[in-house]
Amino acid sequence: MSFPRAPLRRFNDEVGCAPPPGSYDVKPTEGLRGPVSFEKSQRFKKQKGKENQQLVGNEKELSSSTQKSLSNSSVSSSSNQSEKDTVFLEENNKQKMLEKEIRRLVLEQGEQDKRMQAIEEQHRKKEAKLTAALREKTALSATVASLEKQLSDSKRVNELLKTKFSEESTKKKMNALCAELMEAKNQVYSKDKELGYLQINLEGQIKVLQADLSASKASLAALEEKNHFLEEMHLESKSYGEDLEKEVDKLHALIDELREQGKVLQDYLNDAQEQIQDLGIKMKTKEEKHEREKQLAVSNVEEQYKAAMAKQEQLEKDLQEAQTNLNQSVMEVAQLQDKLSVTEQEKCRLMEEKEQTVKKLTECTTELSQLTEKVEMYKKKSDLAKELLEQKERDLVTLKTDLKAKEVELSEQIKFLDEKCKVIEHEKEQVETEYREKESTLKAELDMLKHTINQQEQGETELQQKQEELTTALQQEKELSDSLRQQLIQFQEETLKERRLLEDELEGALDELDKLQQQEVTAQDLISQLEQENKLRAEELAQLQEELNGKHTELEKMNEMHSRAILQLKEEHSNSLRKLGEVTADFASYKVSKIEERQHLATENSLLQETVAKANENLQKMQRDLTEIQLSKEKAKEEYARMLLDTQTKLAQKDSEIRKAEKLSNLKLSKLQSRLEQQTEEFQKLLEAEKQRKEAVDENTVIKLRAEAQKWQSLYEELSNKVKPFQEQLDAFEAEKNCLLNENGAAQEELNKLSDAYAKLLGHQNQRQKIKHVVKLKEENSQLRQEVTKLRNQLAKEKQVQKKFEDQMKLAQGVRRFDTFKHDSKENDVPSTPLREGNRNMVIS
Repeated sequence: MSFPRAPLRRFNDEVGCAPPPGSYDVKPTEGLRGPVSFEKSQRFKKQKGKENQQLVGNEKELSSSTQKSLSNSSVSSSSNQSEKDTVFLEENNKQKMLEKEIRRLVLEQGEQDKRMQAIEEQHRKKEAKLTAALREKTALSATVASLEKQLSDSKRVNELLKTKFSEESTKKKMNALCAELMEAKNQVYSKDKELGYLQINLEGQIKVLQADLSASKASLAALEEKNHFLEEMHLESKSYGEDLEKEVDKLHALIDELREQGKVLQDYLNDAQEQIQDLGIKMKTKEEKHEREKQLAVSNVEEQYKAAMAKQEQLEKDLQEAQTNLNQSVMEVAQLQDKLSVTEQEKCRLMEEKEQTVKKLTECTTELSQLTEKVEMYKKKSDLAKELLEQKERDLVTLKTDLKAKEVELSEQIKFLDEKCKVIEHEKEQVETEYREKESTLKAELDMLKHTINQQEQGETELQQKQEELTTALQQEKELSDSLRQQLIQFQEETLKERRLLEDELEGALDELDKLQQQEVTAQDLISQLEQENKLRAEELAQLQEELNGKHTELEKMNEMHSRAILQLKEEHSNSLRKLGEVTADFASYKVSKIEERQHLATENSLLQETVAKANENLQKMQRDLTEIQLSKEKAKEEYARMLLDTQTKLAQKDSEIRKAEKLSNLKLSKLQSRLEQQTEEFQKLLEAEKQRKEAVDENTVIKLRAEAQKWQSLYEELSNKVKPFQEQLDAFEAEKNCLLNENGAAQEELNKLSDAYAKLLGHQNQRQKIKHVVKLKEENSQLRQEVTKLRNQLAKEKQVQKKFEDQMKLAQGVRRFDTFKHDSKENDVPSTPLREGNRNMVIS
């Protein structure tokens, strides 16, 4: 039995199946969001579908090719099954390999697609960021533009506000000052009116006289304070003058700095000239080397020429020998003829070389002559530079003399200060010795006091024992003394009562008389004092005017000195500029000459290089040396140019500083002049006002005082007429008063006796000796009184010193001691209660 052959459909038939793996992405669901929600899978995309179609097409082509091959093989090889099986297996293996490759390619394509998608997403994110950044940029540019506009608007508004504020503030200040002046004038006018009204209404009263006297005293005090104020103004003008002197000193210091900078510039110029001299010396050394090398080259050429001549002579000798040997052989003659042709050629060459060397010698001589001319030119320039150096050395000598003189002055000042220091140190040593002596004396006194204290303590112990014994006796005596004191006190009270009654009656009459007499005397004294004070004030005003004139002259002199100093500074500045111009001109001419020389030297160097390159290698070294010299020259020129630029910049800065200083000094002078003019005008106005016030016050006071003197005379006459009938009673009162005074003296004598007895009782049992305790108390009382007086004197001195320090502090702070419009005027205030009779003398005095 034979089984039928199975149909060959296992590998050739197309089977419907899903797309190959890798052509789609299986996305795992993260979690359902609802009962019906599902996610659509993107399994089949357009590109992938196309690729799958291509793959299917390839597979179809492969399957068709296999079918064709199989059909052909079946037709061609129907007889050989084994061959068919092997071909089929090979084709099957190839198909499997192709499928694996396809799958791998598909997987790679999927991975690439994933990467592309990620890149596209990143690209989209970046584009979104770019758009957001562009939007932010536009928004920021808009905000910047708006802020710039706001800034410009705010600047404009600020400038307008500044201008308005400055104008309004100045106007407000001026208006305020004018208003204050008007108020002050009104106050003065109202006060003057009130004073006149009070003076007219209160002419016949005693209180008016006292108020007028106090008003005159207050006006005198005001005048004194005004004088103090004027003195302070004078001191301020002096301080302004000192400030001007300080500014002049500052300008002198600037001049000294400029001079020092000029010295520094001269030092720089001297250094540059020294460098130029060094370069000249180097040039001379290089020229000498060049001449030596030239001489060496000429000597080498001459030696070569001599060697050629020697060779020529030897050749001539050889020729003679050859002519003698011509007869020997023809072959030698032919050889010698060849040699002669060669030697003749060499001879021609040597002759040509000789001519060339002669030409070179002539050129070298011409170059030497040119170099000698250049050396002469350099010598002339060096002479000019030496002359300039001599001039600058002379200037330096003058400056050194000035410096020496200043040094001598400074040394003298230093010696003077050293002497002062020595004197101060000597005084310090003396004070230290005195201090040490005082310390030693105080220590000795302390030791003595300690010894005395110990003795006193011993005596106190003894006294305490005695005191305990005496206390019992003292208590008895105290009881007796108390009874006697009570009796004395009663007697004294009775006598004092009677005495007070009599004294009150007498004082009532005597006070009236004393008041009348004192008022007359004070009125006359015041008249004389006012006249004297008016004379003194007039003299003081004249002196102040003279001092002001003197200050004006001093200020004019200071202005002249300042202008002269400025002119001197300008002249020195112009001189320094002229010197700089001369130096720059010299440098320019020197530069032009050096450029020409450099060009000439360049041409000569080119010729010399051509000749020297042919002659020797030593000239190459000369070229290197020349290049080095040129570089050093250029460096020196650059340094010199830099120094000139530095000096020019420094001079320009100093010019600007001098101009600024001149402007500042001019502004300060103008301000000071304006202040002086204002002060002089104010002072003149004050003088005129004071003169008018004085004239008015003097006339009014004289008239009032005369009227009051007449009134007081009439009152005194009336009182004398009234007192005449009471003179007898007054005489009786005086007699009684004398009796009472005698009785008082007797009572005081009794009191003294009692005090002596009390002291005797308080003392030791020895009645001849007085108590030491009472004596000590009296001595201590006197010592304490002396110490109290000393302390009061010291207190008064310290108060004066404190007042001086307070005045100095006020001057330093700019506080004025007196202001005519701001002082509390309590001159014409009517007192609320009338003055007592007992205090009238105090008020008048």
